[in-house]
Amino acid sequence: MKIKTSHIEAALSLFDAGKRPDGYKQPKRWYVSNKTGKCYPAKAIWSLATGIKPSNFNTRDARIGLSDLDYSVINIDDIKTELNFYEEVDKSKNDTVENRRIRLKNASKKPAILFSIIKGYNRNPDVIAETLYQANGTCGRCKNEAPFKKKNGEPYLEVHHIIPLRDGGEDTIENTIALCPNCHRELHFGQ
Repeated sequence: MKIKTSHIEAALSLFDAGKRPDGYKQPKRWYVSNKTGKCYPAKAIWSLATGIKPSNFNTRDARIGLSDLDYSVINIDDIKTELNFYEEVDKSKNDTVENRRIRLKNASKKPAILFSIIKGYNRNPDVIAETLYQANGTCGRCKNEAPFKKKNGEPYLEVHHIIPLRDGGEDTIENTIALCPNCHRELHFGQ
């Protein structure tokens, strides 16, 4: 049977509905991204699409088959996080100018493409809208007016969660504040 995109899309839907192939194991590194960027275990999706048990083919077969159908196949070992990037920047800053310039001379002029799997939060748009409405164009920290207006004429402020969502903070108006970009960056990166 020739596997088509429709088979993969059906397998993605089955996986979303809780279906797992016989012998399914959580993958160590290979995932496939659907058209919206959501990631799934590559071998499980290939198994659901083909009807072949995971123990009867290897991950390479799944990677090639999915790639041939223009799906992005991602090795999570290749993913760099933003935190790792800034650690690398700090390491470069602390190295000698000579070493850095040697690396720059030998570096590729075109950056490699990286894929990311990020944990995010489905934030409530009403919380954002109400926080911005209540701010009335004024930063809640420095009390200055928004630094500029957006193309639609609204003052530009960013909504910040006082207790971060990743730390269990609530997505509520009481846990948010509208900030100018400088104050927002300072809260995230300042001392």
